[in-house]
Amino acid sequence: MEERKRSLLKRLEGFFSDDETVEEASVFTAEELNAPVDILRVLVTEYGAELTDVLAEYYFAPSEERDDVWYFTSVINIDPAVPMEGITALSLAIAKLNFYIPYGSFAISGDGGLLVFKSVTALRSDSDDEKLYKDIELAADNALFIPEQYTELLSQVADGSLLLEDFLSMLSH
Repeated sequence: MEERKRSLLKRLEGFFSDDETVEEASVFTAEELNAPVDILRVLVTEYGAELTDVLAEYYFAPSEERDDVWYFTSVINIDPAVPMEGITALSLAIAKLNFYIPYGSFAISGDGGLLVFKSVTALRSDSDDEKLYKDIELAADNALFIPEQYTELLSQVADGSLLLEDFLSMLSH
């Protein structure tokens, strides 16, 4: 089963390697990372309106409860420098935004220094490899597309150049 998941991640690595905005895409094994799962890491350049770099990580979350469902997880590390004074406004903006977006959710890392987007897609493990691959490719692509529309605005809320009230009024329209 783990080999099958690794094979799907390797195929997704090839998908990203063909993208001109991807600087690097590599699958790291659980052994290499001393982690419970293999992870595909993708460095995307020229992301969003600010044309910044983001690190996307894709993996199948470990689940001991069910083997008939796999949880394909996407984590997009967006902004490595969230100013401490902007965390409260950013947290409120994220809480409201998460209600409106169709897929995934934004969060701030535990230490408050990183804006991330995370999505999890449940997949039937008994699906054939082609169906599984199409589903993870769509999930991975959506995990990059959805937050790209909001990263600049959230960064502006965090740095104080966009007032929280103005951001919230944008969402209600």
